[in-house]
Amino acid sequence: MVFLPSLFVFYSLPLLFPWMSVRAGAENTPIPRTILGLYDSTEDYNRQADNNLIHNNAEMVLNYLGMKVKLYDVAQGIPGDDVMKDVCGILTWFQDEEVSDAANFWAWMTRQVQSGKKLVMLKTSSAYKDKKTGVAIPFEVIEKLYTSMGLLYSGDWTDNPLVIELIDKDSGMVEFERTLDDELEAYEKIVPVNPQDKVYLKLRRTDIEDGDSATVVVTPQGGVALGDYVLLINYLNDRFRWRINPFRFFEEAFALKAKPRFDTTTLLGRRILYVHIDGDGLRNTSEIDPQRVSGEMIRDEILDVYPLPTTVSFIACEVDSRYFGSKKLEGLAKAIYEKAYVEAGSHGFSHPLDWDKALTAFEIDGYSKKMMVGDLNIASESLYGNAAKVIVDRSVYLKRETQGAIEYLNQNVMPEGKKVAVYQWTGNCRPPAEAIDLVNQIGVKNINGGDSRLDDAIPSYTGIAALVRQTEGRLQTYTSNSNENIYTEGWTTAYGGLTNIIETFKQTEVPTLVDAVPRRVSPMNIYYHFYSGEKRASLNALKKVYEYALEQKVIPVFTSEYISGVEGFLQGEILDLGDGGWRFSRYGSCRTVRFDQTGIYPDLEKSKGVIGFSYWFDHLYLYLGDLGEAEVYLTEKPPRLPYLAEAANLMNELALSQNSITFKTRGFKDGFYRFVNMWPHAKYGVKIRAWDDDKLLYHAEAKSNRKGELEVRIPLEGWAKVEITKW
Repeated sequence: MVFLPSLFVFYSLPLLFPWMSVRAGAENTPIPRTILGLYDSTEDYNRQADNNLIHNNAEMVLNYLGMKVKLYDVAQGIPGDDVMKDVCGILTWFQDEEVSDAANFWAWMTRQVQSGKKLVMLKTSSAYKDKKTGVAIPFEVIEKLYTSMGLLYSGDWTDNPLVIELIDKDSGMVEFERTLDDELEAYEKIVPVNPQDKVYLKLRRTDIEDGDSATVVVTPQGGVALGDYVLLINYLNDRFRWRINPFRFFEEAFALKAKPRFDTTTLLGRRILYVHIDGDGLRNTSEIDPQRVSGEMIRDEILDVYPLPTTVSFIACEVDSRYFGSKKLEGLAKAIYEKAYVEAGSHGFSHPLDWDKALTAFEIDGYSKKMMVGDLNIASESLYGNAAKVIVDRSVYLKRETQGAIEYLNQNVMPEGKKVAVYQWTGNCRPPAEAIDLVNQIGVKNINGGDSRLDDAIPSYTGIAALVRQTEGRLQTYTSNSNENIYTEGWTTAYGGLTNIIETFKQTEVPTLVDAVPRRVSPMNIYYHFYSGEKRASLNALKKVYEYALEQKVIPVFTSEYISGVEGFLQGEILDLGDGGWRFSRYGSCRTVRFDQTGIYPDLEKSKGVIGFSYWFDHLYLYLGDLGEAEVYLTEKPPRLPYLAEAANLMNELALSQNSITFKTRGFKDGFYRFVNMWPHAKYGVKIRAWDDDKLLYHAEAKSNRKGELEVRIPLEGWAKVEITKW
């Protein structure tokens, strides 16, 4: 069997369908999928594009609803026309009631609503005072914006809980993760005037006449949720809890109901599973077997036992015999990379701990110098204690940590035909834009950061990260789950703590800690370091996590392939054809489209480029082919044509009829595929051929059941061609 290089593109290159020769007219433009998130960097919880209330809390929810988020700092001025490209809605989430150039800002928002863009205002109704001049905004300016949203605003703000009374509430909307019991602490008067307005929380101020207020309300133009009725912030530990149900609120306020969503959690009917290892601890002596280093323990007891697609990274200076490595460690790295199911990653040259401050984990002559705690230097002010401070030029530092580290691995430890595919950020995982550029320039994908968890410690969706981090227009893909460093308090205690990730796996599908409504908000991601091979507890925890994951219906992919799916999500376009159909394009590796709360089916006779579908609770997952574009029509009738119900391995070039099935696929142990609407009680011959020369590698027989369901199980290693023919 000839294996393709692990950097192989997730799916075959896009081709054109014959029916795409006549394109839609210029008037058929894609549906805007971008929410403009406005934050103010002068506020405490809104300091940066990667650290503000929208990014930390709302962006994940909007991603789940199929939307992209473009973050914009209003401290830099009013957004220009270039910023508004592809924007369908605007989300504001300010902490105070001041903003620079406030009068023009209010006027700009009014124009956006009048032009048809949805506006959602959280916490405070934008800003009533100019931050620079201190001048209050004229009431008529404020009134004009609210009127454009179908609301009347009169202010009358108070934080006296003795005069605030609860009149009515939709508990499912406004008590999502935290009740309102004894916590009515702010009031601001808004009155709905449109019969279509939906009020979910009505409060009354008892010391004024006509004191009823629609504190949480959705209108045809957007929505408003005021005060602390959006999110509870525990200022003692920075733990957050949603008051409003953000999934329901944003879906209604941005008019997203019944619309298709690109989905990054599911592929071919199964939940995505990807595994990646950070290089830390490779050379640590294992307490389990002092004759072996932790890297050998991970190789022998994890990688050799669980042949899943796994992305493995190394810290260059820990492998390189010119620094802290050795010929033995170089050999270990080579042996790991030679495994067909291992994808190559890089974890930096000297493992930066703080990318902007240029603090690293290793002192290297001529490159970095150890800075002890107590010295009057940047390290003593950091969280990293005895970090080493890089002493070379910044551009040299960034290039060596990215391209230099990748080049070392490619030239010294990589088997023929394999190269580094993923850069796994180190330390605080907040690389500057220049570092991301350097990785992008050589075609390597990047990941890390995010630290998602939803469990007893963080029983809130605010613990789940968005898909990506944005910095100066560059994108960094976040991991989907936390690693063992998070669960062991920085590798200091409870070394078996990674088993807690199983709870996050469960809660990110059916959140019993929240509302128990099924939502698959993230894939499964087993993410750890080589130092997990150091202790018996940590190694046992890893095994338990692997065993749990493999008991679930998953489809394992490489980390680079998951990242490609995220890229497809961000680039994908959706066109409403106007006749009940949807056209999907530019989605690349993001080949899943989801419809929520529906009981209908894809019309396989009318649709094009749809190879299968499945239901998970009331979520319809459609599988798009690998030809780059597809058209989808829905129907109330179950399909009669054959289709793919699920697959445990990647597939492309699927051709399917009741008599014959052919496709290309990739796996590293077993293959499982289930097809529906085949001939009932029929026998099918199954052949596997080599990817490169069509040599017959395996043949067997499969039989469909009385319903025409055909399950095919085959041994599989690498890429191969499969032929299934009715006998």
